[in-house]
Amino acid sequence: MVGLLITGHGHFATGLGSSLKLVTGNTENIAYVDFEEEHSTELLTENLNKAFDELRGCNGVLVLADLAGGSPYKCAVECKYARAGEKIEVVAGANLPMLVEGSMSMDSFSSPLDMAEELIAVGKEYMVRFELEKREEEEEEEEEDGI
Repeated sequence: MVGLLITGHGHFATGLGSSLKLVTGNTENIAYVDFEEEHSTELLTENLNKAFDELRGCNGVLVLADLAGGSPYKCAVECKYARAGEKIEVVAGANLPMLVEGSMSMDSFSSPLDMAEELIAVGKEYMVRFELEKREEEEEEEEEDGI
């Protein structure tokens, strides 16, 4: 089983956690680390390390961060390299579909890298733009009214 660590600016992580609990009810082997305005990057790193320690029983950890290049992402990457003997992957651009899929399938993964690749695909798949499609009747009417 791969554990999940969610991090981001403001209440991004705990906000996703609240949504996940509402959608799936699953909160096991998932840790949340917010980076609030009054926090330093040192405190963020300390909180990330505590979360990694909480997930020690997992076969690796996948970190889902909000923004590539932001402090939560950069600090998670630094933690990954400081914990060279542990299996840790860090992904930016986290969204709720990724977290829902990850929480429901975490038992089927033994590698954070495999889980990362799967969840990135899920995250992209759920990014859609609403477009109103014409019904078949409307298309026929337009054709008949034409010259």
